[in-house]
Amino acid sequence: MTDVLGLLLAVCVQAADTQDRDGADEVVAAGLAKAPTVTMLLTDAGYGGACPERLRAAHPGLGVEMARHPGNRSVGTRLQNPGQQEFEFLAQIARSFVPLPKRWVIERSNAWIDRPRRLAKDQERTVESSTAWIWYAEARLLLRRLTAAPKSTPRAGPA
Repeated sequence: MTDVLGLLLAVCVQAADTQDRDGADEVVAAGLAKAPTVTMLLTDAGYGGACPERLRAAHPGLGVEMARHPGNRSVGTRLQNPGQQEFEFLAQIARSFVPLPKRWVIERSNAWIDRPRRLAKDQERTVESSTAWIWYAEARLLLRRLTAAPKSTPRAGPA
């Protein structure tokens, strides 16, 4: 679970056979314990089904919104032109990349965390060790940002 900047709020390493929607309860509870002011949770389609209702029931006051690709068949509507065959107005979008606001924040965060070679492959034997290495990678990222030299502003030339 990350904030809108992609910084980690909670990490829950789970078995590979656990579906995202089934493991959501644990990570959301951990994230809300650490950051109780969170009021909106943006998920992707992997957290569909009964998961949003289950999270809303478990955490009153938490809004859960699912970001879906506009080319998804469940989003579009069919238009009918008189005398012509019907067509989907989203047929072109379904075949193209459409950036959605805040949808890729967690994917970008995962890419940042996977940069260290040790985390690029699943080499850890315990969940605790894997979780610790993820937090270590996040700490390195934050330290690198804090210690980065400020960008200098261009100086104006003589007038």
